[in-house]
Amino acid sequence: MSWSPVSVGDGRASHHTLTTDSGIFPLGGVANSAIAMHLEDINNNYSLYICTGTWSITDVPNGKADFTPSVADLTTGYLGKVGLYRAYPVVTLASGPVPMDFQLLTVQSLP
Repeated sequence: MSWSPVSVGDGRASHHTLTTDSGIFPLGGVANSAIAMHLEDINNNYSLYICTGTWSITDVPNGKADFTPSVADLTTGYLGKVGLYRAYPVVTLASGPVPMDFQLLTVQSLP
C-alpha cells in the first residue's frame, strides 16, 4: 500500500495490495464486504477507527483492491482529522479476521 500523505477529506479511491508477513494475500473467495480499513491514531493511544467505506477487489490472485472512503470517514472519522495513523485492511474469513500489514498514513491539511 502506498497511500500517504492524503489531504483531510480526500474522498478519492486509493489502491492497495494486501500483504501479510508471508507475502501477498490472494483474495480468492473473499467478498468486497469482507474487507475493512482500520486506522489507529498513533498520537492518541492507538485509538481505533474502523472505516465504513467500500472495497472493490481489482486483482484476486495478486491481492489488489481499491478503498473508497465514506462520507463518515471523511468528516467524523480519522480521514477528516489531521494526524498520523497506522492504516491496515482486515479481511474477515470464516476462520476469523486476518489483519494485513500496516502502513503509516499521514493525513494533512493540503491545498
